[in-house]
Amino acid sequence: MTASEYNLSPISEGVAADGTRLMAADELTGLRAELARLEQENRQLQEKLNAALDGTGLCLWQGLVQTGELRVFNLQNFQAGDMAPHFDVWRAKLHPDDSERAQHHYFSHLAGKTPFYEAEYRTLSPQGEVTWLWDRGRVIEWDEDGRPLRIMGAHIDITQRKEYERRLAEQACRDALTGLLNRQGLRQSLGGEHLMGPAALLFIDLDDFKEINDLFGHVCGDRVLQRMGEWLHELAPQAVCGRYGGDEFVVYLAGAAEPAALAALAEVLLARVQAFAPAPGSALRVGMSIGIAVWRDELAFETALELADRAMYQAKEQGKRAWHLLQV
Repeated sequence: MTASEYNLSPISEGVAADGTRLMAADELTGLRAELARLEQENRQLQEKLNAALDGTGLCLWQGLVQTGELRVFNLQNFQAGDMAPHFDVWRAKLHPDDSERAQHHYFSHLAGKTPFYEAEYRTLSPQGEVTWLWDRGRVIEWDEDGRPLRIMGAHIDITQRKEYERRLAEQACRDALTGLLNRQGLRQSLGGEHLMGPAALLFIDLDDFKEINDLFGHVCGDRVLQRMGEWLHELAPQAVCGRYGGDEFVVYLAGAAEPAALAALAEVLLARVQAFAPAPGSALRVGMSIGIAVWRDELAFETALELADRAMYQAKEQGKRAWHLLQV
């Protein structure tokens, strides 16, 4: 249809054959100018939003509940292909261990059970890379029947924070000097208060360690403890090894640990420490007393520890630099 058919004139407006009002050219020009102004204002608002969010890691998103369409308005550190364009794609990317929980939070909010949706979860890339996200949103539009139509929110990549928390938790369970598990780490690693059998627990106490510290200083004593950690890592790589405190060490061996194999391990440890000179040129040697508890059925951790400790003191009564085994 041509402009003459619409009768667009710079000085007048008319009525079309069907009775609808025809827009004058100057009014059309004004509307076009208003549209250009609104588009410019929208671009400026988008620029301001991106500038405000830049560096925060926050990505704003919108979901159309009925269709499942998802849209992310600013990518931050993500690439365009990283963002799921549909709810089903987002759901497929969820880590199996987090999927049920994240969806529960989402659908609980859509059902009106919670004032907002919030979840921390992992997503998996096609290459298997893990990304941790903190996600929060709320429904902002409903239909006339009260059903949710549109939900908006924001998410942020918290992968680095989670890694930092993991390292802190690991450090809290590790002895800084030897790298072995500390007392807290031992309990966590062994998985609770009860230990399944068959298994064995070695309780090791360094003999005359205080004398090393008194004669050669704590730096020398620290070297002895570090060397002890190295021996345990080397000689019992499959065991759960820890520094229980001071100059005391614990070794937990799961499975059918035969007394002969345990005795051989104890003898090797005794030989290593006997051959080690804590200070150059010193004839002084550190010894160790080793108590071994062996059991076949389930045993409480504290009970196993007490048995191994009792066996260790029996080794000391034999003149130190010895081992003793108690079998339940």
